[in-house]
This record gives sequence, C-alpha cells and structure tokens, in this order.
Amino acid sequence: MINDIDSLFTTIEKAHPDMYFVYSKESLRKDIERVKSQLEPSGDIFYFYKQVAPLIAKLGDAHTNIPPPYDEPSDLVNVLFFPLSVKVTYPAREIRVQNDYTQTQNTIPAGAQITSINKRPANDIVQEMLDYISGEKDFFRISRLEVYFSHLIHSLYRDSIFDVQYVFNQEKHTIQVRGISCKDMYENPSHQSKSPYSLSILPDKDIGIIEFNHFVDIGRFKVFLDSTFRVLQREKIGNLIIDVRKNRGGTTGLGDELFQYISPVPFVQFHKVIVMISDILKQDRKYPSKVRNGISIVEYKKMNKLKKNKLRYKGDVYLLTSHFTSSAASSFSWAFKYFKMGVVVGEETGGMSVGFASYINRQLPNSGLHYRISTAKFYSYGATDDNIHGTLPDYNVEAEKALDFTLTILLPPS
Repeated sequence: MINDIDSLFTTIEKAHPDMYFVYSKESLRKDIERVKSQLEPSGDIFYFYKQVAPLIAKLGDAHTNIPPPYDEPSDLVNVLFFPLSVKVTYPAREIRVQNDYTQTQNTIPAGAQITSINKRPANDIVQEMLDYISGEKDFFRISRLEVYFSHLIHSLYRDSIFDVQYVFNQEKHTIQVRGISCKDMYENPSHQSKSPYSLSILPDKDIGIIEFNHFVDIGRFKVFLDSTFRVLQREKIGNLIIDVRKNRGGTTGLGDELFQYISPVPFVQFHKVIVMISDILKQDRKYPSKVRNGISIVEYKKMNKLKKNKLRYKGDVYLLTSHFTSSAASSFSWAFKYFKMGVVVGEETGGMSVGFASYINRQLPNSGLHYRISTAKFYSYGATDDNIHGTLPDYNVEAEKALDFTLTILLPPS
C-alpha cells in the first residue's frame, strides 16, 4: 500500500501540469505521511481505496481521480449494491429517490426523501462520501456523488441489507430492502445509457430540442447535425433548445461542429492550454521521443471562421445547463455564452472556466486500482486564474425546472 501511494503521487507530479494549484505541496505531503503511518497491514482493496481516494480528491481536479474499485467483472460477482439511484440536492444535501432497480420496483417511491440508511443520518452519509469525490466545487462534487452512490455505499460500509427511513408526502416510513447484483442493476431499463444526442420537435410550439448527453463520436455527430438542421430548416422551426444538463463531456471538437450551425460570429473555445509533456504522456499518446519534456504552452490567437453553411440556424437558441455539466460540455457552454449565441438557462456548470482535463488512465502496480491524471490546463476564452467559475446562466433556475421554465416563461405561446 505504501508503495502504491508513493507510485501514485510520484506519477501525478510528473504528468500533471499544475498539481498544487488548489492544495499546497506541504499540506498534501503531511496528509500522505499521516495516512501511510496509520495503515493497517491486513487491509483489502476497499480498505486501501478508503485511504487513498480522499488524498487524491484534495487536489481539487475532477479529472484526476480514483473511482471506486469495481473495474473488473470478477470484482462484482458477490457484491450486492444499494438498489436505488438518488438525487442529492444542493445546498440542502437531501437524498431523494430517483429510480428503483429492484424487480418489483415498489420499495420506495420516486421523490421520497431518505433520512437514514442503516441508522446513518443522510447528511452524514453525504458528508463522508464527498471526501472521495474529486472536483472543483461542492455543487459539482455532489452531482458526481449521485453517479457513484451505490458503489460508495458498498465501498464505505460493505452493507448488503438496508434499513431505510424516508419521508414521503410528509409521512415517515421505514422499510428494509435487500441489495441487488451488478447485473440486475445495470440491466434495469432505467439504468440504460441514453443516446448521446437526439432531436425532438414540438411542431405546435415551433420548438426543436437537442438532447446532448455526451460529446462522443465526431463522425456520427456530423451526420446527426446535418440531418437535424435540415429538419429544423424544412419545418421552419423558430426556436431551438440545446440541453446539456446531463452531459459530462467528451471531445471538445463536437462543440466546434455544432457552433458552425448556430454561432453568429467566428468563435474559439480556449485561448490557452498548458500541457505537461512527460514520458508518461508520450507513452500514452505516442508522442515522438524527441519532443522535449516539460511545460508546453499553446495559445490560440485566431478564431474559428464560420464556414459556408446553407443550414446555419437563424432562429433563437436556448442552452440548458446544470451543476453536472462538465468538461467539454462546460467549455461548450462558456463559448456559447461568451460569443452570444443565445440564452443560458439553468445552473452554473460544474466545469470551470479554467480547469484541468485531457486525462490519461493508469493502474497502481500492487493494488490494481485504476486512476486518472489530467495532463493539461485549459483556459476558456477570456478566462483567467483571477476569477474562476463555471458558465453562469442568464436565468438561474434549478436544473430539473430549466426546460419547463424555458418552455413556459421564455418562449411565448404559438
């Protein structure tokens, strides 16, 4: 375990462009030595995860992290997970049920507020879990906590049967639910991943909605954009809503492709990127060995020119954001607002105006824990280290209500 801790932070220091941007080197060194001095020799993989994940989370970088140790199918055979997905509210930190993965799907109703699990108060559970979630802001870390909630329940407490107290319609209830297997959880229809991008039309309201859930597969995305904007043009749709509330990023190039259809002016997403060139990065990205190691600064002084595009959209555009919106989705949101492509509705994005990304995947030599390291620091166009924040909406609305707000308040009835 000591060897893995040393390996982890030595590797991060070599590969990360600004490792101590948030948390000082001296403070981290003291934390590392404290953890190493208190290790128990008999600890298993979950014990080790509980020691090391809070250390890496102190770096305050969402892309430099250790996820819970459930990467291999063999790790999951005998694991029984908490059978409910949840929404954790901010700033109240209430745990509310979203989906029931049990076969009967009638254990706890959606929307119910969980007040305790196995006699642990809900607020205490959230507070403890946050120590294991990497990220820049509390509201973003809470949104990420929802993704790992069932995994963290097992990693931290190792429970397989759950006595749950909850409140629904102002009435208190207690119920015991059994954990479910990984197979049952992931095969549940409510757990299936949504399409990365889709279009729906509300013709009676003159509205098109692009649900944009993942910046992935640029070739497929180009085809999607061409067909989407042909439909919008043919149907003479005057209002377009782009929904990135459930989007945690991917490849930024997809954002540039979409901007070619909606931006009124030349644009660029970043004005500067600082990259740490290291042997680790060279090995992962197949850089030529002759490239010199060290900090490399790339500055973007030219805008992306608008291409000739007969399908360029002329109507009004609205962008829906949330605290979960991050990485490529947040840089997309920033440029959308900066270059005045439309109106932003929702919550401040979880991804910051200045942040780390372009991660590489690594594995610790002894425990086998997988982890990620950012290799670049990105500056959204116009952003500086002096005022770092997410994309700020024009209308600050709870993410769950952003679409209804846009449809009923901002868009006039047809």
